[in-house]
Formats: sequence, C-alpha cells, structure tokens
Amino acid sequence: MATPELPDDGVLWRGWSEETLRLIAERDKPVLLFVANPEPTVWPFLREIFKAMPKNAKLRQLLHDGCPALFLKADDAPEELSSLGAGSRYQIAILSPSGLTPMVTVDPVSGNPDTVVDEIAAALERVLKAWI
Repeated sequence: MATPELPDDGVLWRGWSEETLRLIAERDKPVLLFVANPEPTVWPFLREIFKAMPKNAKLRQLLHDGCPALFLKADDAPEELSSLGAGSRYQIAILSPSGLTPMVTVDPVSGNPDTVVDEIAAALERVLKAWI
C-alpha cells in the first residue's frame, strides 16, 4: 500500500475503505474518529473543533506517529460504527483498532474548540501510553 504524504501542518484524514481498514489492522494503534454530523445542535461545535485540530502540535504528532485519523459523514457511517453509536451517541472518539469500539468519547459542546482539541490530544496520549 502506498503511504500518502503526511501534511506537516495538518491531519491526514482517511475515509472508510478496505485500504483504511488494512492500515488500521497493520498499525494496531488506536484510531481517532471524527463524524461530521449536520445536526444543528452539534454541527457548529464540530466545525470549529475540526478547524482547530490541525493547529494542535501534540495531536498532529500523535497522528503522524501512527494513529490513523478517520473522517466520516454521519449519513455515511458504516453499520459497524453506527451500531456502536458513531454519529448518534458520539461524534468524536478514540477507537480500539480491534473491533473499532469506542474507548474514549469526546463531548464536542463541552468547551471552546482549542480546549476540546487539547483534551483529545491528552486522551489519545494517555491511551497510547497504556497501549504500548
């Protein structure tokens, strides 16, 4: 599988595909999931968090070091994820690479976007420390 160029100042978001699933299995590291949900009570928060994510150096480094970042639209979420609550009970989560079950979920309306992204990076870092 060809490795896409990782953006130095951004996040390489992957879509749901066989190639992505193979990558997740090969890396065997937690997966950051972002579900773009157009629901008006959550979308404005998600939009601002999504904009803030590439600006967070710690989060970028964790993702560049091997944690895949998965981006889905709520309406396109596969049954494997939607049955576990992706796009309904949670929009942002850290998933186990085994079964893609949520280990940590993030409330997108819990604070300002930069603070939420800091919390995502800290949670991913803690999960990775326990993972290794």
